[in-house]
Amino acid sequence: MFPTDPNSIYETAQMTKGNRLTGKHVPVLAQHPARLVQRAFEQSQIGMAITDAEGRIVLVNDAFCHIAGSDRSETTGWPIEHFYVSLRTPWQLPMTADTPRNLAHSWQQEVLCRRADGESVPVLMTVDTLLDEHKKPRHLVHTFVLLTTPSGEVLKDRHWIHLDPMTGLPNWLLLRDRLNHALAQAERSDSTLALLFIDIDRFKAVNDAVGHIEGDRMLGELAQRLQRVVRSKDTLARLGSDQFVVLLEKEGAAEAAQAVAERLHEALEPPFTSGDRYLLMTASIGIALYPTDAQDDETLLTAARSAMYIARKKGPGRVAFVDHRLTTRLKEKHRLESLLSEAIHMPDQHFALQYRPELDRHDNLRCTGLEAILRWKQPKRWQHSPAHYLEMIARQGLGVRLNRWMIQKVIADHRQWLTDDSPLSQLPISIHLCESHLSHDTFDRRPLDHFLRHQDMDSFEWLTLKVPAQGLGNDLDTATHMLKRLEQLGIRLAVEDFGSSPIDLNWLSRLPLHKASIDVRPIETHHGLRQIEASCRMLNALDIEPVLIGIHDENLADRLKTVSAHLVQGNHYCPPLAPEALQTWLDGRQPPSA
Repeated sequence: MFPTDPNSIYETAQMTKGNRLTGKHVPVLAQHPARLVQRAFEQSQIGMAITDAEGRIVLVNDAFCHIAGSDRSETTGWPIEHFYVSLRTPWQLPMTADTPRNLAHSWQQEVLCRRADGESVPVLMTVDTLLDEHKKPRHLVHTFVLLTTPSGEVLKDRHWIHLDPMTGLPNWLLLRDRLNHALAQAERSDSTLALLFIDIDRFKAVNDAVGHIEGDRMLGELAQRLQRVVRSKDTLARLGSDQFVVLLEKEGAAEAAQAVAERLHEALEPPFTSGDRYLLMTASIGIALYPTDAQDDETLLTAARSAMYIARKKGPGRVAFVDHRLTTRLKEKHRLESLLSEAIHMPDQHFALQYRPELDRHDNLRCTGLEAILRWKQPKRWQHSPAHYLEMIARQGLGVRLNRWMIQKVIADHRQWLTDDSPLSQLPISIHLCESHLSHDTFDRRPLDHFLRHQDMDSFEWLTLKVPAQGLGNDLDTATHMLKRLEQLGIRLAVEDFGSSPIDLNWLSRLPLHKASIDVRPIETHHGLRQIEASCRMLNALDIEPVLIGIHDENLADRLKTVSAHLVQGNHYCPPLAPEALQTWLDGRQPPSA
């Protein structure tokens, strides 16, 4: 674009008439237009990027690199769209040689510039087209002006925090503000309002087919179509992904909401174009009404979402109103998820550890180990034990956090028993391990063995980690790698709920396992008893010791007398005990000293 060696253009300057008389040469190289343009480009505080007609970067200045937080080497060749997010659908696409001449050759947009560190800054982007000698677009010049104060703060008169950067629509923050205001108005005037929850059917498949950049453009076009059929006094907001919400104020009766839903469907009827493709899109729409279905913002949104699920089950492009039974279940589910998240982020306030003894029924019920059991500190707030919510905790991605807290508490108890020279310090302790640890799916990408190495323990030979059987059935290669690393730390490994999920016996024989728990509570028939015995014999053949768990009454204990396993657990023998009660229980079982 610019001369790499401007000195090669003019080595000496022209002389003026007066200078010829004196014989002096006056260099004007610094004033040569090419050099001035180059210096202006390089030294400008406005970010500048030059792309080819397809929008791929060929040259940038330092100011652009500063705004984007990238080096020049990390920008050349990349599409310019990689470095910003439009606050509305781009109406001008990259030009090609076939672009009609009547299109505008310069335009402006407010965008969010995406930095390499993940931050986004508001920018006014201007795009100018550079034409070749045939008046065809050859290059594009993009300039980026930061919409910030000199100190780098976002201008206070901007409303970026309330806008969805992809579509320019209100986001959840602004929608919630308007919804609360509308609810207050409706309560004072004794009027109604409606909330329409819109989910674009199978948009992920469309996005995968056309690519994410084109998918984002189509999503912006879709938002524009929806916006055109919504009244100016109503609010269309984007919650994220392919989900939108329409707030209908004042005229929020069921009939009016139904009519708006029909107009929204009609807006999506014309095919969307992507290159030479014609794509059809539909939406599932759920409708919730105030005050019939809910009286506050979150409950109303939950009700509208539940109605959307009903619509989606009917097929693409359907509308449904609220089913109060489903809404109640969803509301309870969201309430539980919120409570669980709070509890796991403040575990010391909500959880306590108890220990269930493992006993050898062939050796006078000698205590051979302990299992850490999670309990609520305020059980009256919960209908079930923490174990009942483990699946929900795993879906929220909170299992690793809870697991780590349990491990740290068990380590603290073990240290205290060592300090007190308690017999409890000689007993192995087992802990339930969440499946995410095996798949390395941790929130901070920190593997379990790395976490354990930082616990300042000389030895982990007293610790047993119980691996869920389901975790061994999903990705055995990844699980095996982690289990062997844990074994190198001296940790013993066990399988939990053996028989509840299919396990490849060939793989099982290769894993470093020394115990497997078998839940005997489902046993109801003689056939079930034979299955338990068969599992025990198979485990023994693999040098894996079976442990019968869930023996909570004498009748079940009697029925299991013929089973070959000798290690047992259950309330029939001893319920889970707090550390202090456990010490008392163990002292009472010790023979008196001579």
